[in-house]
Amino acid sequence: MSSNLLKRIVVKMDMMMMMMMMTDDDDDDDGVQAMGSSDPGCPSTLLEDEKVEQLEVDINLWYYCGVHGLGVQPTDVTVRPGLKGQGVRVEQQPAEQPGGQLLPNTNTFWRTIEHVHVAQSKLDFFVSQAAPLRAVKVDGSLQLSGGGNDYTSGGALMNADIGGDIITGTQQQWYTRGTLMKPYPHPAGIGSYAAVGCVDRDSGMPFWDSYNFDPAQNQQGQTGHTGATYIGAPEIFAEKPFIFFEEGMYKLRIPEVLNKHAGPEWQTGSTVGFDKVFVTKATTTAAQINSAISAGKHVVLTPAVYYMDEPIVINHPNTVILGLGFATIIPKQLPAFIGRGVIEVGNVDGVRLAGVFVQAGPLDSPDFTNAVGALVRWGKPDEPYAGNPSNPGFLYDFIARVGGPDHQPVGVENLLEIHNGYVIGDNLWLWKADHCVTNSGALCIPQRYLKHCLVVNAANVHMYGLMAEHANDDIVVWNGENGKTFFYQSEFKYTQGESSKPSTWEKVPHSVSYRVNALNHQAAAFGIYAVVLADWVDDEQTPMENVKMEGGFSAIAVNDASTYTYGFKDIATLNWNFAWPLESRITCKAWDGTTASCLDTGVQGPR
Repeated sequence: MSSNLLKRIVVKMDMMMMMMMMTDDDDDDDGVQAMGSSDPGCPSTLLEDEKVEQLEVDINLWYYCGVHGLGVQPTDVTVRPGLKGQGVRVEQQPAEQPGGQLLPNTNTFWRTIEHVHVAQSKLDFFVSQAAPLRAVKVDGSLQLSGGGNDYTSGGALMNADIGGDIITGTQQQWYTRGTLMKPYPHPAGIGSYAAVGCVDRDSGMPFWDSYNFDPAQNQQGQTGHTGATYIGAPEIFAEKPFIFFEEGMYKLRIPEVLNKHAGPEWQTGSTVGFDKVFVTKATTTAAQINSAISAGKHVVLTPAVYYMDEPIVINHPNTVILGLGFATIIPKQLPAFIGRGVIEVGNVDGVRLAGVFVQAGPLDSPDFTNAVGALVRWGKPDEPYAGNPSNPGFLYDFIARVGGPDHQPVGVENLLEIHNGYVIGDNLWLWKADHCVTNSGALCIPQRYLKHCLVVNAANVHMYGLMAEHANDDIVVWNGENGKTFFYQSEFKYTQGESSKPSTWEKVPHSVSYRVNALNHQAAAFGIYAVVLADWVDDEQTPMENVKMEGGFSAIAVNDASTYTYGFKDIATLNWNFAWPLESRITCKAWDGTTASCLDTGVQGPR
C-alpha cells in the first residue's frame, strides 16, 4: 500500500436502522460504498476516499458509530484534529440526549475506533461497555473518563500502542490486552484494571505477572483487592480479522495464531481476496449466508439490522464472520429457533466471530416455555468436541443483548453457550437491558427474560475481557475444566421480582454471578456488584419496597474450596444500595476480614 494512500470509513447505525457502509453490488462483490447522515456524530463529509497523507477531523462518536481504518497496518491511516482542534473522540453524553442528564459517563455504549493512527496530544475516549478501542496507535495520552459524579463503566483496549499516560479518571474498571503502554496510574477503587500480555513502554519489557496460579507454589494468601492486575501473555491467541484496501481491491486479513506473544501484533496473517468473501446487504437472508459458508466463503456483515428466519449455521472450518458498524442479527420467526441457536457453530476448528452483535427476538409465551435456546451456540450439546489448541475458535468484540430499543416481550435461554474446547473470547458484553424501572411503558420483567449470560460446557475455554450482566438466574455457569477468565465485570439485575406488578412479586432463587462446577479454573481481576432498585407503585411516584432474594446474591460459587483458594485472584464486590435488606445484597465481600472471602460452596449444586 503506497504511503500516501489514506482509506478510511466511518460507519454509523441508528438505534434500529444502520446506514450502509459496504454493499454487495449486483455485478461486483467488491463494491464498497460509504454513506453518511446529518447526525453531527457521524457527518457525511467524512465518508469518501482521499489520497492524502493525513486527515483532519473533529468528530464525536455517537451511538452505533465507528471509525475503521482500511490500511494494512494502523499507521497507514492517520487522523489529526480539524479546525476546532477537537479531533476524533468520545465525549460525555450531552444532557439533552438519553441518559445524559443523570449519567453522562455511564451511557456511552456501542461505539468504536479501530485500525487507525490517532495523531493527537490526547484521545478522549469516555466509554462504557461495547466500545472497543482496537489496533490503534495513539501519540498522546488516553483519557478514559470525563469526570463528574457518575462512573464510566468501561471498557476494552486491545492490540494498541499508547504513547502517553492512560488516565482512568472515574472508570470503574478497564481491560487492556496486547498493548504497549505505561502502567495504570492508580488501582481501580471499585472493579479492576487489568493488563493482559502488555508491554511497559519505558522498559520495553512485558509487565510482571501479578499472580502465580500454580498450587505447588502455595500462593493462596491475599490481604485485599489490589485493583490493578498485570497478567502474562495468553498461551494461545490470534488478533481480530480486518479488511483493508490495497492495489485497488478490498482484502481480508486473518492474523495467525501465536503463543505467549506480548504487546501489539500488526504484522502476521494470511490475506484473502474478496472473491472468497460474501458481503451482505440489509436484505440478505440466513439461507444466503449459509450457502456462502458451505461454499467455503467468509462473510462480511455490513451495517444493517438482519432479521433472520432460520439459524446461521457454520460447519465449515476456518470461517470468518466479520461484522462492521455494529451489524445486528435478530431472530424473526420464533418456531424456527426454539431450543436452537441464532448462530450455531459446529464441531469444526478455526471459526472466528468478530464484531458480531446478536439481539434476542420475540417470545410467544408469557411463561418463557418457548424461547430461543441461545443467541450463539458454539458446538453441539450432545456431541462433545475437544477442539484444537493449534487452531482455536475466537470471539472478538462480541455483543449479545436482550432488550434495548424494543418494548415487546423478548428473551432467550442463554446468550452464549460453548460446548467445544479451545474457544477464546476477547471483549464480550453479554447483557440484558434492565434499565426500565422508571419507564412505565417498558416493564423489564417479564418482558425481558434471560436465564444465563454464559454457559461453558467444554474444557480449555479462555475469556479475556468478559462483561456479563442482569441474567434472571446465575449469570455465568462454568462446567468445563481448565477454564480461564482474566478480567470480569458483572452486575446483578436491578429488580429482582419475576413480575413488575406489585401484586405478583415473589421471592426469587439465590443468584450467583460466577458459578464454577469444575476443579481447575483460573480467574483474576473481577469486579462484581449489585445495584438493587425499587420499582414504583401504580401512581408512579411512590417507591415500592424491593423484593427480597432467598439467600441473597453470591459473587462466586465453587464446588471445591481449592478451586477458589488457588484459582481466584484480585476479586472485588460491592453493594451499592446499603439500605436494602441483606437478602437483596451480595452476601460477602472479598477478603473483608469478617467474611474472609466470597467463597460459597455447594449452593444448589450444578446448573
